[in-house]
This record gives sequence, C-alpha cells and structure tokens, in this order.
Amino acid sequence: MRPDPFIFLLQGSRMSNITRSEEETPMSTVSRRHFFGLSAGGILGSTLLPYAASAQGSDYPFKLGVASGDPLPDSVVLWTRIAPDIFRPLPWPVEVQWEIAEDPDFQRISGHGRAVATPEWGHSVHAEPQGLAPGKDYYYRFHALGATSATGRTRTAPAYGAALDRMRFAVCACQNYTRGHYAAYRDMAEQRPDLIIHVGDYIYEHAGSDGVRKMPVPEAVSLADYRAYYAMTKTDPHLQAAHQAAPWMMIWDDHETINDYAGDTSPTMHGPAMHRRRIAAYRAYYENMPLRRDARPLEATGNMTLYRRAVFGDLVQFDLLDTRQYRSPHPCPYEENYEAWASCPADDVARTMLGGRQEDWLARGYGMANARWNMIVQTTQMTPYFWEQEGQQTYRADRWDGYVAARERLYDLIRNRAPANPFLIGGDVHAFMGSAVQNLAGEPVASELVCGAISSSGGGQDRYDRETGYYNGLNKRYFFDNRQNGYALCDVSPSHIATQLRAVENYTDPASPVTTLKALTYENGALGFA
Repeated sequence: MRPDPFIFLLQGSRMSNITRSEEETPMSTVSRRHFFGLSAGGILGSTLLPYAASAQGSDYPFKLGVASGDPLPDSVVLWTRIAPDIFRPLPWPVEVQWEIAEDPDFQRISGHGRAVATPEWGHSVHAEPQGLAPGKDYYYRFHALGATSATGRTRTAPAYGAALDRMRFAVCACQNYTRGHYAAYRDMAEQRPDLIIHVGDYIYEHAGSDGVRKMPVPEAVSLADYRAYYAMTKTDPHLQAAHQAAPWMMIWDDHETINDYAGDTSPTMHGPAMHRRRIAAYRAYYENMPLRRDARPLEATGNMTLYRRAVFGDLVQFDLLDTRQYRSPHPCPYEENYEAWASCPADDVARTMLGGRQEDWLARGYGMANARWNMIVQTTQMTPYFWEQEGQQTYRADRWDGYVAARERLYDLIRNRAPANPFLIGGDVHAFMGSAVQNLAGEPVASELVCGAISSSGGGQDRYDRETGYYNGLNKRYFFDNRQNGYALCDVSPSHIATQLRAVENYTDPASPVTTLKALTYENGALGFA
C-alpha cells in the first residue's frame, strides 16, 4: 500500500467532487456509439482520416512533444497535447492511446491505455499508469490520428524509506522564450537527471519588443492567448528534449499569469478582470504541464491545488509550495521599477505568502519522512536584499522581503521541527545564489540555493556590483552571479550535495556552450556550502 500522507500529499483528494471530463476517461469505459457521437452526426469518425499523417507531415499531432511528471514509487504522469496546428485547435475530441515499457523498443510493455483528448481541455492528456516498479526507468509514447509521438524516458520514485545512495536532479526557472534560446535545456537533457524541478516562469505573459524570438500575440490575456504562448514555447526542440529526458515536478511563479500578481491583484490589474485572467492562466497551465488530475482546476472557482510533497527513499523529501495563489497583496503600492521603500510596513502578522491552509499542510508533514535532506521548493530568494535609493532603504516588495512575518513563520517551523539538513530552493531573481539563511534574531535556519534563469535577462554588471556589495556586508559565506544564465544540477548523496551551477555562454544562441560556472558543496550536518 502506498503511504500517501508522506509520498505525495495534496490538500486532500478532490476526485470525489470532480465530474470526470472526457480527457480523463479511459476508452474502455466509453462505448463506441458514445465516442463517435461526441461530435454532431458522428463527424469525429469521418474526420480522423485526413489527419492520419506521417510523423514528419504538417498534420503531425504531437508537435508540442511529450512529458512525464510527479513520480511515485508505482506511478507517473504521462502528458501530451494533440495539436496538428498549434494555434488552431481541432473542434472535436481525439482518441489517444498511450503505452509505457521497460525498454525503449517497447518489447516489455508495463502498461497501456486510452484517453479522449477534448477541446475543452486543450486536447491535453494526463495519463496515470499504475502498478509500476519503484526506482526504475521506463519509456513511454502516444498514438493518435495515425501518428506516433517521440519516446520519452521517465523514472519512478524509489520505495518510501528505501536506502538510496544517490540522486541527481536539476532545478530551473525563468525561461523567457522571446528573450533567448534554450541551450541550457540541451545541456540538461545530456546530464540525464533522475528528476527536473521547475520553480516558475515557464512562460512570460508579455512578449516584449526586443527579443530574438516572437510570440503570436503581444500579451496573453485570454485562455486562447495563454494556450498559444505555451504552444509556441513548447515547439523549442531543446525544451522538448529535456521533457523527454526525465520526469518533471512543477510549480508556478507570476509570469504564468501576470507579473508580480498576488491572488486576484497585480500592480496593473485587479477585480473581476484579474480574476478571469488568473482562471484562464491556471487552466492553460494545467493543460500544458505533466500534472496529476487531482491538480486540475475546480470548475466552480478555477482554483488549483498545486502544492504537494514527494519523498525519494530515505534520501530526500521535497515540499513544493505555491507562493502566488494565496498570498496577500503587496504591502504598499509600487514605486518606480516595482521597488518599495523600507518605511512601507512588511511585517504585519496577518499578511501571508502561502495562505493559512497551505501553512498548516506544510506544518503537518514537513520532515515527517525522516529523510537525510529536507527541501522546501518555492519560487524566489529567501536571503534579504536591501539597498539605498534616494536616501531611503529600498527592497523588492514581491520577494519574501515584502512578507517578513510570513518568512519568520516558515523559519520558526523549520527550527522547531529541526529535520535533518533543511534546504531551501528558489528561482525568480534571474541570478545564481548560494548561502545559508538566518532569522531576524540571527539564528541559522537552512541552506539556500537559487537556480538562475534559463533565458531571462539578469541585469548585468551594475546589478552584480550593487548586490554583491550588500551581501559582503552580511558577514556570511555566499555566492551570487546574475551575469550568466543557466540552471543548477545537484548530485545528492547521504554525505553531501554536489551542485554545479551550469552557465550558458550566450543565451541568445541555441548552440551555445554550457559549462560549470561554480561548484558548491553542501555538507551533511552543516548549513550553507563548504
């Protein structure tokens, strides 16, 4: 029996409250008459033939690739979207077959099934094969409209509590499609990680005007717009390769919806219009990510339960947090460049980054697996950063610096629970960062790693000089660099985490070399890197 409270604990199962869509319905439960009657006059059956094209044809339905995610010891999510034309969705449902095997030639089949990809859910498929072996590589593919998808590799989690002597995972964020190319993902796929963790900004909702690539519309506002942004992003071959290389675990930040938003407010939009935009963005996010069906947006509210927990043997517990959906609005209106004066109060105990329900969920389960490393995965930098501007101390209100009391509650939980090797992972700030964090009393709390940006701009030398000047005054060991793009690659063992900060030489070049900018070693029993 799967120990769900530890392995993969959501905010309570909602399946009993969900009306199952055709996207989720196995074909074995759908009669042939009902299936062909899903579109008027049985049109579905007669329109399958024109799309039975070869894998290289213009009507190839798997242009957006394949992916897997949220691995359990006996299961994993398999994802694809049917898109012969990536910007003009088919108006009818499509039957999709999936299979998963122990070998890339599919001679040892471990599971197979059928689903119906519907227009209502962007023709996405979220298959969840069961009964797989723990800690094992598998290969999967899809069939639809006479074509076969690329083959993806995935891997189940080890059995709960099983002795594990190594694990490799990558952490990535901030992949602005128009600003640069994805050489980092090419390198990531070549490193063959067991798991890839994305901590937000998979798309950017505004295309901008000075990038190296284009989006189909200037800004994503509607569901159709967000779908188009994901579709354009997912055509990138290096991103597809990274999805095919390993299972992913995903959380969002702000740009999947709108810059610097908090719940139903943002610096530029609020009220019913903002609520409608957020709901459209959440639906598109679910449609395009390898997420379990428990994460599907609720029909009544459009809200999603994205925070979750995963345990890999006795080695690592991951707690993935949603820092956008439930957070309080920023402490005061933004000044120029989205900066706030320190006189603007950020320590109100009533304000939250995670919301009370998510905080309670984290408190119930954090460290409960007794893993060697206990990793809280969230979206941004925890280490404070302040600077002088026009004679006043200034901070970024959208970071944890704008939610001081909420950060202290999180730190109190970590210190009171005192699990082995507390470790904080983040992104958002378009810079690599390694350090140890302290609470307001100056007491050590946890190690920190911020992964850098795949292709988003880091701010250049001026920012580097200003921030390093501040960190030098903290009198602690740190590493910071915003001048290069890339991701973090972590090799975990019981004794240490060997982290490579993998840097792209030129993020506007898809063929750019990728090298190790800095190697950081986090030792068992110590906070910060050695």
